[in-house]
Amino acid sequence: MTRGVIFNLAHYAVHDGPGIRTTVFLKGCPLRCVWCCSPQSQSFEPERSLTDEKVYGREVGVEELFAEVWRDAPFWRRSRGGVTLSGGEVLSQPDFVVEFLGVCRAHNVHTAIETSLFASPEVFRRVAEAADFIQFDVKAMDGALHRKLTGRDNEVILLNAAWLLQSGKDCLVRFPMVPGVNDSEEELRALGAFVEKRREWADVEILKYHRLGVGIYEELGRSYALPDVQPPTEAELAKAKEILGGYKIKVF
Repeated sequence: MTRGVIFNLAHYAVHDGPGIRTTVFLKGCPLRCVWCCSPQSQSFEPERSLTDEKVYGREVGVEELFAEVWRDAPFWRRSRGGVTLSGGEVLSQPDFVVEFLGVCRAHNVHTAIETSLFASPEVFRRVAEAADFIQFDVKAMDGALHRKLTGRDNEVILLNAAWLLQSGKDCLVRFPMVPGVNDSEEELRALGAFVEKRREWADVEILKYHRLGVGIYEELGRSYALPDVQPPTEAELAKAKEILGGYKIKVF
């Protein structure tokens, strides 16, 4: 059986797909988003906290992991929930992910993935076909801005997003809104037009920027890149929803 590296399991999760879910956080990500709230997810190797000797990351086998999440099955059945794979970046461990999703499907467990879509189209489509539901982030539409904010280009991300939206597969577009960073009217209009063109009335969720992961940077001996940025105000959120609401998409 293929083995993977994870750093956390969240039980009774309600924001990672339909129903009550068990969310598995895989370790390792090729992006370096300046607002990342889970810096312990970025490295592919286990890391140790400088403050309390906590280790972030452990290796697991597919059957071993399924046995852990299966304990939550009664909650899934009552709520029509299931298992969500998050990250880090799910697409960076494709063999492990596809095998694990296959075991879930064999046991009639609803599956979801949360992803940045940063992977080759071949890898992404193989993983996408193994999952029931896909949540993906669009962090910036402009390529230069995306490189500045994440360290990577967004060409393959938008290619994968276009394929997914046009495929008809159950999915959710998420926009992590960081005030003064990626929320310009130009960016919002580009996002709205991109989604509308490929799937009218697609679901688009605005994710409010938060600072909950700042303490983990301190644990890892790293500095946080946006020390002065605050979460969006209600007025800023309303303005973003108004702009996106001008397109044939469902915004929430």
